[in-house]
Amino acid sequence: MSTAGSYMLLAEDCLAQAKLLYENKFYRGACGKAYYAYFDAVRALLMSKEITTQSHSSVRSLFSLHFVKNGPFTKQDSSVINELFLLRQTGDYEPDDYIPEADALSSIETDTEFLLQTEAYLRQNGFDL
Repeated sequence: MSTAGSYMLLAEDCLAQAKLLYENKFYRGACGKAYYAYFDAVRALLMSKEITTQSHSSVRSLFSLHFVKNGPFTKQDSSVINELFLLRQTGDYEPDDYIPEADALSSIETDTEFLLQTEAYLRQNGFDL
């Protein structure tokens, strides 16, 4: 059975892959993996409240409802997952659109901070990671 910790492992794995892709100048792939790192971290948060869903839109809306509306996360955190989703969509489905190096780097940096915040939240709420 999936746990908050297992989703965080997925998130960390995706972030590591995003970094490798970025270092090798695969910016489309880096943005895609960066999105999945954030997505899986949000799924870890949802799992901490025993909420399970796999739909991308449901994960994003439930994150806003349960973790942004009354805190501890911000509207900016909610905006970021939507921005990362759009970058992933562009990278995966728009072959003529360019993904700049700066977007890939920014995605990775944002993910790194969000994963740290998510891990801190989960630990403060009694979850072993």
